Amino acid sequence: MPEPTSLQISPADRAFWDCSFDNRLANFESLRKRESIEFHAEDSGPGFWSVVSYDDIVRIERDPETFSNAKGFTIMDMPAEILEFAASIVAMDNPRHRRLRNIVQSAFTMKAVTELQTNIALYADHIVDELPSTGQFEFVDLVSNRLPLYVICELLGIPESDRQVILRLADEVVGATDQTFSHSPGGSNALAEIYGYALDLGNRRLADPTDDLTSRLVHATVDGDRLTPSEFGSFVILLVTAGGDTARQAISWALHLLSENPGKRDVLLEDFDTHIGPAIEEIVRWSSPVPYMRRTATREVQIGGATIAEGDKVVLWYLSGNHDERVFSEPDTFDFTRSNVSAHIGFGARGPHHCLGANLARVEIGSMLRSLFTRYPDLRSVGRPELALSAFTSGITSLPAQLS
Repeated sequence: MPEPTSLQISPADRAFWDCSFDNRLANFESLRKRESIEFHAEDSGPGFWSVVSYDDIVRIERDPETFSNAKGFTIMDMPAEILEFAASIVAMDNPRHRRLRNIVQSAFTMKAVTELQTNIALYADHIVDELPSTGQFEFVDLVSNRLPLYVICELLGIPESDRQVILRLADEVVGATDQTFSHSPGGSNALAEIYGYALDLGNRRLADPTDDLTSRLVHATVDGDRLTPSEFGSFVILLVTAGGDTARQAISWALHLLSENPGKRDVLLEDFDTHIGPAIEEIVRWSSPVPYMRRTATREVQIGGATIAEGDKVVLWYLSGNHDERVFSEPDTFDFTRSNVSAHIGFGARGPHHCLGANLARVEIGSMLRSLFTRYPDLRSVGRPELALSAFTSGITSLPAQLS
């Protein structure tokens, strides 16, 4: 087991994250300047390698045979029984990963998502209709949290009466509101509740199918295979936690970044259709709503100037890679006109585990921003965002806003 290689604060420590976002970026910049990647200790665990450069992250993501997902995707090692029912395809290797992804991915193609676009836009308009006409309001609660939750629940056929409960449980898992520091998901009781809810929903749709994603998934077959109840339950956990969190965090970051950069907002609003696509990519790059994912080495390998042993945990810090000055010019500047804006790894590095819901997230973010700025072109955030004290989500827990 390697020893920690310096006095550098570990990204698994509270001190690394209990600061402004600019300081978090500075902490990663200092890691990128090291001669080699660093091994960091854990309070309870064997430690892990921090991979912080863009090129190393891409290399690892695209080599799933050397860097496995099956032993976990978070810094903390989950108990095997929790990993089995809670992690879904995120914690699988081929061929099982490919089999399950083939069953579910048809619902998230660009064609499938485009068919949802009209309904997503209508609900975004509904959210804007309900905003207070005067004074400040809480943007996270009244805007960011609502659209992704609505879309996921509509897809799955979850009734409106259950949606606030689902949001609360998802927040407990990803730590989006809890200011107790965490570098890995928690909420084992919440996971169990979501899982139990999913099993009940799946059983009901097996017996009485309707026109929703749940019905299609529990009845779908690929090469004679169906999702087992356990596989369906874990997939629902993935959708309502990670699936909704990326879009809602990006929507909050969008308002903050456009408010802090009024010149860029003017460019966007002057020709929304031309610039919204690159703007979404830059919002995701800059904020990296999912700051990291983990792999486990299946053999000894050289990466980032270090020798990684078989069985070592390897953490891919997307937030750092997305601010790698060797790839992105002036990486801490928000600029959706940069030439390589789509090269970010905020949805992964286009390996086999590239974010399944990336297309859906893009449509949600674009629809929400279009509705907001069409009605209220002077909408802006007021003051600094309150950040989630977490290494697992690049979250904003509070963002005051006003319409004019």
